[in-house]
Amino acid sequence: MSAPSSRTFINAAVILGAGLFALGGISRVASLRDAERGVVKWLSLLLDPAESAFGGQGSQAKPWLRWKAKPSVAPEPPRFLAVDADPEGYFSTSPPAPVDCAVLFARLRDAGHRVIGSGYLMAWDEPDSLAVLALHKQLDRFDAAVLGLPLARGAAAEPVPASFLRLSMPAARADGDVSALPQVNRVAVPNAELGGEQTLAGFTLLENEADAGDGRRHLLARWHDRIVFSLPLATEIASLGIDLEEIRVTCGEEIRLGPGRPVIPIDEFGRTPVPSAAASVDIPATAIISEEDSIPPAADPLILRDVRPELPEAEKAWSDQLAGMVQALRSAPRYQPAMVLRRPEPLKELALILLLAFFGTWATRLRRMRWRLITAVLLAGFGAELVWLFAYRLNLWLPPFAVLAPSLAALALAILPAGIADPAPEPEIPAAPLEGPLPEQTFPEPEIAAALPPAPAKSAREAPASKTGKKRGR
Repeated sequence: MSAPSSRTFINAAVILGAGLFALGGISRVASLRDAERGVVKWLSLLLDPAESAFGGQGSQAKPWLRWKAKPSVAPEPPRFLAVDADPEGYFSTSPPAPVDCAVLFARLRDAGHRVIGSGYLMAWDEPDSLAVLALHKQLDRFDAAVLGLPLARGAAAEPVPASFLRLSMPAARADGDVSALPQVNRVAVPNAELGGEQTLAGFTLLENEADAGDGRRHLLARWHDRIVFSLPLATEIASLGIDLEEIRVTCGEEIRLGPGRPVIPIDEFGRTPVPSAAASVDIPATAIISEEDSIPPAADPLILRDVRPELPEAEKAWSDQLAGMVQALRSAPRYQPAMVLRRPEPLKELALILLLAFFGTWATRLRRMRWRLITAVLLAGFGAELVWLFAYRLNLWLPPFAVLAPSLAALALAILPAGIADPAPEPEIPAAPLEGPLPEQTFPEPEIAAALPPAPAKSAREAPASKTGKKRGR
């Protein structure tokens, strides 16, 4: 194979390899996939500048998705039933005993509340068994009663309680790396009330996770092979009646609570930004006992929280930020059903890559570097124009990096020195003109040495003389 043909073959292999890798491999590399999603997002917003969220992986099996945002509606300030000190003695004990909590929840259910959340920790050392049974019965009267419990990680692991199992999801269903989520394996407080047969649960404090001071709060934690939710998030899920199969968790990106439901941003640790100050409405828990119909139900669920002055500092800080957490979840953006940004058929994409690779190889074979550069740049512009036209006219989304890869590879090969990119042909030796028949070449015959020297030849005169002498002697 001559030098020019071998160089052409190498250029074609490099250009085609770059295009095929970009066609099938970019969706498997996280950094390249994120970069390509940024390009697709920019082009999609350029064609339709509506506030949107984007997802998917850009592959044939999982194409890019776009959700257009719904008009935002400012939520009402969250309402809380505040459990405070009881100087008037409305409850039998302070803090409230199991019988007091049973009466409290019975009054709330009779008032029409269907979903309730409780950030007030119910834990007693030696509770009355009948009162606890009455409490369980009142909790099971609600469509959903979500209890908040602090969790921790210790040497002795415990099985996941039933109340957490009912409102959790398998860790295997989450997208992304779940290893950075906080790990827990037990309830931090012994004798904590776990509820009845239908009670749900979410976590409040994570005792092994220190507050980073960046205004973010955990929404997710990992207990064995399950992902459990925080109390505010679990209460919102229960209030919206969301099927757990519809919840999509992408670690480091977002939590989707189903089609048309809130989309909550999270970091790799399962945390979301929380406003430092949020308006709220606090209703004393004693009001539900002292007054008739004092707390009518509203669109959003009512949540109990502990505001007693003797609370430990960590629990008090969490209770103070509960309003901000609830406000952040209820004001999260909501989106319309997903629009699929589908790609062309695989064979058509492959044919396009082959065509671009052919012209890219041809560009590298041009003699002058200026024309090689101009042709490669024009090929890149042609690829970018194809991406735009397919999206604008046909709503087909070509993978932009795969379309641009052959032209960029050709551009890189075009700027190589001419001695490398386009080696000079070997000089040819001119043939002699054929004007007549070629002269025959003669070769000398080999000399053969004689075995004996030849006898000297006799002259004519010597012969008769010898004969005459013989006669005379006779």
